[in-house]
Amino acid sequence: MKQTLKTTDIIAVGFMLFAFFLGAGNIIFPPLAGQLAGENLLPAMTGFLLTAVGLPLITIIAVAVAGGSWEHLTKDLPKKAATLIAVLIFIIIGPAFAAPRTGLVAYEMAIRPFFADAAQMHLTIFSILFFAVAMSFAWSQGKLIDVIGKVLTPVLFVGLIVLAGAVFIDPQGEMIAPVGEYLSQPLTKGFLEGYNTMDTFGSLMFGMLIVDALRKKGITEQAATTKYLISSALIAAAGLAFVYISLFYLGATSATVAAGADNGGAILSQYVQALFGPYGQIVLSVIVLLACLTTAIGLISACSDYFSSLTSISYQKWVVIIGVACAVVATLVWLS
Repeated sequence: MKQTLKTTDIIAVGFMLFAFFLGAGNIIFPPLAGQLAGENLLPAMTGFLLTAVGLPLITIIAVAVAGGSWEHLTKDLPKKAATLIAVLIFIIIGPAFAAPRTGLVAYEMAIRPFFADAAQMHLTIFSILFFAVAMSFAWSQGKLIDVIGKVLTPVLFVGLIVLAGAVFIDPQGEMIAPVGEYLSQPLTKGFLEGYNTMDTFGSLMFGMLIVDALRKKGITEQAATTKYLISSALIAAAGLAFVYISLFYLGATSATVAAGADNGGAILSQYVQALFGPYGQIVLSVIVLLACLTTAIGLISACSDYFSSLTSISYQKWVVIIGVACAVVATLVWLS
């Protein structure tokens, strides 16, 4: 029996993978890098794209060709070593670092600006609500494509298109001279910053999550799985490249409206408010919340899926364990 997906489902799978990748670091790194690179925008952006888009794309293709699972990918390694590597990666991209960062960035960029005096209670309440919503979406693996790929991501993508269009049509300043390492070695510096998005690690796990999602859609044959996984990777890579190029250009033309900003979040916030006036923060909040939420859903789901395969604890219980851990870590990081 020939296994095929409708075009809308293929696009939805690609959008879902794109949304999983587009999280906290993907939004805050490019604007700062663009501002510091200035007139060296092109080589810095090229280096960033090589590691932030190229490496994840290659990794997803490797996962697809290898068979779509961690076991296939690490078949030549000792089983214990392969399991240890996977556990460490899942801990890093899960409750220890990457997943809590999505909640922190969402709070700092989308919620905190609306409070004159931000307090610990605000973050605690937000973290509980944010990860509760993420857990509710991650609860049923079979619905990830329909919910994320067909609902959340299209809304996010529309917001990103609006922002990108405004940036290219009405840039808020001129490019200035590059600063620091972006002056002497912009390609290398951009290359390293792109790697810091952690998407190369994430792509190992997201690829396997896409395979599981495809199986829920009835795609079980190896050839069909490989085909659709590579197709989704190409769609996600194109979307990421579009976002990064837009945010790099935003940063490169931000010296006038965001002079003295010391992080990408501040640059993005000040730039968007210059573009859209008093409604700028609302536009930015919607984009950041959706970007961070979809990534959190993907990370929680991927971690829960893997740990449930290692233990007798069910997938849903792991969703709760990891979601609660993420909320706690996000709150403790802010306190420190």
